[in-house]
Amino acid sequence: MAKKNKKKNRASDSKSRKPAAKKAAVKKAVARPAAAPAVKPVDIDPGWAWDDAYPFVQGKRIGNLIYVSGQVALDRDGNVVGQGDIGAQTRQALDNMRSVLEAAGSGLKDIVKMNSYITDASVYRDFSAARKEFLGDLRPASTVVVVAALAFEGLMVEIEAIALKR
Repeated sequence: MAKKNKKKNRASDSKSRKPAAKKAAVKKAVARPAAAPAVKPVDIDPGWAWDDAYPFVQGKRIGNLIYVSGQVALDRDGNVVGQGDIGAQTRQALDNMRSVLEAAGSGLKDIVKMNSYITDASVYRDFSAARKEFLGDLRPASTVVVVAALAFEGLMVEIEAIALKR
């Protein structure tokens, strides 16, 4: 019986005890870095009149990155160049890309990512050779996709890119 009484006493003792008051946590002030100024996107306009009628810009600079919209084989007046010749169209598209990048304070050598869309896989080698004429040994991360058609009749290639501002 003594054991039972001890258990009862322990149980009643623990109920009668009040838990110790917890100390309030003190929060230390933490130095936080000042918020970085908001980076405002800047439109890039190479000065072509034909594109004013469309709801997009040829490029957008955000910080030190330049996003170049898909460039096609249209001349400054909006006429298709190199009808039926992927090499000529690729050179025109890359010349247009160079104009957009230069308007943004950059150049073809600053391209880090390039996506290309061609309408005929059988002319890939000609496309690739024309691209090499412009890019030389520059090897940006790249994707080439074969598509059924592009926005304007007669276009065979469209090239978009991401570049760094020097």
